[in-house]
Formats: sequence, C-alpha cells, structure tokens
Amino acid sequence: MHSRIYQITTSPIELDDCISESDFCEHWFVGSIADFVSSDNDRTEDIKSLAERLKNVAVFADGDTFTILPDGREAYFSDAFKVFAAARDQIRSMGLKEFADGAGMGQALWKMKSAFCEDFSFYVSPDAEDGLDVIPLDEFIRNAEIGTKYYVGGTLDYHY
Repeated sequence: MHSRIYQITTSPIELDDCISESDFCEHWFVGSIADFVSSDNDRTEDIKSLAERLKNVAVFADGDTFTILPDGREAYFSDAFKVFAAARDQIRSMGLKEFADGAGMGQALWKMKSAFCEDFSFYVSPDAEDGLDVIPLDEFIRNAEIGTKYYVGGTLDYHY
C-alpha cells in the first residue's frame, strides 16, 4: 500500500529545500515502516488529500498553509477514540484466563495502539534542529500548536 510523507514546518520552505527521495536512502524509516520512498507523486494532489484528511481539524489557506482549529484535535481523534474505548472496554471484561492464554488480548491491544497512533498512514517531516525526522500524522496533530500557521513543503510517496 502507498501513503505519503508531508514536510510540515512553521516557516516557509523554498522548493529547493524540500524533502526528497534521496533524504531517505539510509534513513531508519525505510526498512522499519516503508519498503521504499519515491518522489513519483503530485504535490498539489497530495496537499488536497491532506486537506481532506484534516477537514474539521484545520483551515487551509494559500494552497499549502494551514492552521489547526481550537477543537481540531478532538475532531481529528473522535473516531479513533471510539475504537480505542471499545477495545479498552473489551480488555476490561477479560479475566485471568483470557489474559493468560491471550485469547483476544493481543488483537484488542493492537486496536488500542493503532487507534492511539497509526503507524501505517500519513507521516510528517516536521521542523528538526538535528536533521531529518519523520513522525506519524497522529503524533504531529497531538503536538501541533493551535493557531500556529504551518507550511507544507515537499511531499513524498512511500510504500509499506
């Protein structure tokens, strides 16, 4: 399956300074999350896809900038929280026998973890003082500052 890496920063990014496929040649991301990273993608379409994913979460302006809304985090995580809460309730109802033999426990824990932070979806390459980093979009949203203007730089395709 394919997904995207978005370079998102708090200051404008010159196109010459955007992330590129070559940045990931020896990066931990390839081999841990991705099979490969590719620049064979359409930045404009990728940003439209991000804007669609973040509708009710952020306001996009000028095509490649956005601001997280005051209730944006809650809007973003509302569906994931329902999955998380259902798995939590399932675990609460399990006894020692289910815990000991793992019947359903592993699947419920996986659902909780994936609902909290999806590892195989959009990633963000944020401002980084010590080199290139990538984090799941879920983590970015949790740490994004409400009202801060964010800029989308480069976008890359990745396969997992």
